[in-house]
Amino acid sequence: MAKATGTKGSSSLHPARLAELLCLWAILAGWGLAADSRAGGQASDGPPAGAAVEERLQTEEAELDYLGLAEGHRQAGEYLQAISAYQLALIEDPENPVAWFGLGLSQYEAGQVQEAIGSYKEALENDPDLWEAEMNLGVIWFNRKNPGQALVHFERAQALSPESWRPFFLAGEVHRLRDSLPEAEAGYKRALDLTREGEEQAVIRQALVSVYLGKKDYAAAARQVMASRPHATDMETSDRQLAALYLEMGQEERALPYLERMAADPSTGPELHETIGWMRVDRKEYDRGIRSLEIALERQPDPERREKLSLQIVKLHIRLEQFDEAVALLETGLPGSTNPERYFLLGSLHLQADRLEPAGKRLAQALHLDADCAQCYNKLAAIFLKREDFGRAIPLLDRYRELQPEQVMTYFYLGVAYDRLRHYRKAIPLYEKFLELDQGRHDRESFQVRQRLKGLKKRVGRR
Repeated sequence: MAKATGTKGSSSLHPARLAELLCLWAILAGWGLAADSRAGGQASDGPPAGAAVEERLQTEEAELDYLGLAEGHRQAGEYLQAISAYQLALIEDPENPVAWFGLGLSQYEAGQVQEAIGSYKEALENDPDLWEAEMNLGVIWFNRKNPGQALVHFERAQALSPESWRPFFLAGEVHRLRDSLPEAEAGYKRALDLTREGEEQAVIRQALVSVYLGKKDYAAAARQVMASRPHATDMETSDRQLAALYLEMGQEERALPYLERMAADPSTGPELHETIGWMRVDRKEYDRGIRSLEIALERQPDPERREKLSLQIVKLHIRLEQFDEAVALLETGLPGSTNPERYFLLGSLHLQADRLEPAGKRLAQALHLDADCAQCYNKLAAIFLKREDFGRAIPLLDRYRELQPEQVMTYFYLGVAYDRLRHYRKAIPLYEKFLELDQGRHDRESFQVRQRLKGLKKRVGRR
């Protein structure tokens, strides 16, 4: 068969499959009208007798030579030679629809599209039941971006060959191209009813998937993909479609097996593993989820995306109270990192474990990268308070108070720092401000401050 040129409106099909369908249909070159080659055609009458037989054979023998020669050239891709041979056959028999049909095929392949249209029309003039000619005219107009004219010919082909699935399928393609989804669906379903071949059904079902996606009927689309799987030539595409459809329907449990089958391919990129990882985490399958995320991290070539994913995994470890794993991952990503959040998280985890020296080092690095990191000031101040280095804690707490003035406990710790340095007159207003803002929310600290204020006021002579 001669392949037609490419066309738009076919995104639902594998390119090779669509090219196979949108082709120009050939019929066998034969001894006359080739009725036996057409779907629905009637067998020819029995051979004539006597002298009529000999005369008929002589005529047909000459004609067959030209048609056979033409067909040989056409199948060899020698279309210009085929055109000449078909034209010679037509000189012998100008009303032979087979010769006109073959001429149209060859002219189309040779780029003589307008001449091909004329030849197909001549074929239909001599044999109005030649549904293949109607099909080929429809294909030509489809490829020339004239869906309306194409549909006319596909519908004529349907009427001439109602048991053939292809005219119904291609009419469905036209309707889908025109966004007439109900008509497209009807055409595809009729085509599906008319074929029993697995590969052909798979092509039609894929077209139906596109219709149901357009209608947002994801369940119906999934059913068509599942039905086509036994004959699918690209199982990865089928897996991907099913996974996407189940995700659209919020059925992650049904999507996961298809995603994981795709992820088993060693060449699979990081995005799929990351998707699987977060889906597992959402299902509280943390170990399996983290493993998928780690694979995604290993395969991620983009430095910015690696950094983001790495910190997301760190925060997941922290949420699960897996602090050692979080620290190890943070340390692994330190070389070359200029992300203050990495240093801050690492310093915070060291501080939580009472490892004050590395905590101070990492928090100072975070502050160097982000001078407005409020919690860096707060946590560094906490380190100095633990060390009772109140003189170094006070400026950090003051800066934290500037950045986060609503934090009540800052006044408490500033009061404590000045108190321990015996700057009582500075401590008293800070304690009082704490009590004013706290309104008893921190019971223990409020009690301590009230008791301490009594002693301090007596010491400095205030009531």
